Amino acid sequence: MQRILFFGLFLFLWGCEPDDICSDNTQTTSRLVIEFYNIENLTDTKTVPGLYALGLDSDGNEVTIYGETVNSTSRIALPLDGNQNNSTFILYKNYNEVDGVIEGNADVISVNYTTQAVYVSRACGYKNLHTIQSFEIETDSDMWMVFSSISNYEIANENTIHVEIFH
Repeated sequence: MQRILFFGLFLFLWGCEPDDICSDNTQTTSRLVIEFYNIENLTDTKTVPGLYALGLDSDGNEVTIYGETVNSTSRIALPLDGNQNNSTFILYKNYNEVDGVIEGNADVISVNYTTQAVYVSRACGYKNLHTIQSFEIETDSDMWMVFSSISNYEIANENTIHVEIFH
């Protein structure tokens, strides 16, 4: 009887699976990483004072992505829409918010890409791998971004720079 009970317990424990929890260390869909560089010395990074980023959804509605009035940064990671093949962002330099209205020098960037869903695990599901097709800075009369360069077309992780913007 003890052998049957022990054998039954063994089969029960052997059939158990580990918890289905997606670890924080597991990379899921990566964001587009942009590094800002000095237009006067193309190898030096350059911070953007008061950087504020708005994403435009497919209906043209603005969604706040990033906003920092006190600090400056030379790098930003922007989420791409996995249900679309393009994303548009408004990046403000020296932004200020007055009565709920964002002010500052705004430039618009657009990125076109393809998306491939890749299975990660049962707990994490799928992640999207994006491949940049094009990256554009829209021309306006007061552009603070001068030009850009795609340094890595494959957006597979956030440890690499995908686009360099010179200002």
